[in-house]
Amino acid sequence: MSPFSIGRATERLKRAVALLVVVSCGALASCQSDVDGIAKNVKTNDVKPPSTEVEESFGENGAEITLLMQKGPNGLFEGPSRDIRDAAGLSVGELGGNQAFVKVVEVTGGAAGVQAAVAAAKARNSALLVSYAPPAVTAAIAATPSDQRPPLINLGAPVPSTAGNVYNLVSDEIDSAIEGMRAAFASGHKKVMVFAQKDFPQGGEIRLADTVRAAGGTFVGIARYDLTDASAADAAQRSKPMLATADTVVILGRTAIATTVEGAIKAGGQPGLNFIGTSAWPPQAYAESTANGTLIAMVEPEGASLIADRYQRHYKRPLSTDAAYGYDAVAIASGIIRTKGAEGLNAQNLTNKVGFRGVTGLFRLTPNGLVERRLSLYTISGGKLNLLSAAPVSF
Repeated sequence: MSPFSIGRATERLKRAVALLVVVSCGALASCQSDVDGIAKNVKTNDVKPPSTEVEESFGENGAEITLLMQKGPNGLFEGPSRDIRDAAGLSVGELGGNQAFVKVVEVTGGAAGVQAAVAAAKARNSALLVSYAPPAVTAAIAATPSDQRPPLINLGAPVPSTAGNVYNLVSDEIDSAIEGMRAAFASGHKKVMVFAQKDFPQGGEIRLADTVRAAGGTFVGIARYDLTDASAADAAQRSKPMLATADTVVILGRTAIATTVEGAIKAGGQPGLNFIGTSAWPPQAYAESTANGTLIAMVEPEGASLIADRYQRHYKRPLSTDAAYGYDAVAIASGIIRTKGAEGLNAQNLTNKVGFRGVTGLFRLTPNGLVERRLSLYTISGGKLNLLSAAPVSF
């Protein structure tokens, strides 16, 4: 039986399969055999709603996992915040085993006001902070000396980890692009030209360029476009001199206009170009004929599907990407608490090289605060994604 099995063996035979994140076990060598599969466990008890509107919690017993978020203008958790909160409740209900509970704390007053919430969590012996808040607020939490707060898992925009014990869990389209580029590098294509929306951050450009150069390749340059077909086509036209020296084109973007860029480049007639999209491309982009042959690296959807039905049943709406990350953040904590106790939520166990397998795939946290994630490779054809290469089962 896996060290993270929920319930007794007889219960597993009677109930439906539920997802359990396989937590890296550090010194527990026996746990390493579990990292290449999702344990089939069971826990279908209903999640109890928060106790009050003032102080919400999912569960009452065990170690506290503190979820720090901001409410919307109407005084409620809305959008991604609501999704993350509800998924955290589902996760601790399925995986906490009455050894962990989630306390939801609203952080008000911006960066200046968050210190009181962090200090209060420390005083309650909270085992872990999970934050989904504006970057300035989460950065203020992360800047708190690590001996004055629990470890922090951030579900929002990445923040620096200079104070230590800070982990950015969410992967973005830059991670997707980098994994796609690595596949191109393996086939000998290392002259990379990038197209990105005008609001693409400078830091993202630096990451892409550094990845190319670290692989011994050439970063040809970057061209930016506005969210109009005319701007996308113009960017492709203006970039012809740079494209002439490239063999790989990476197109970032969160709308189907990304395929307008690709179509304009292909219309130029340059042969031998490889095209890489990202996980940020919306599904409607796959239906564009100009997208055929594009490579995209992303998390396989099967992991999220394992909890999608239960999330829909509990909360009457589909599982979102934000919710999947919220589920995994709490699952990491629950798994470690169940096997090593609340004191096991430390840097050594959180950054174990074996990693974790969750609804967002196989990943591991690193001491520098970033996340490494194994992604599957897909190609677009026939209006859909087609699996080219499944994600590795281990690091």
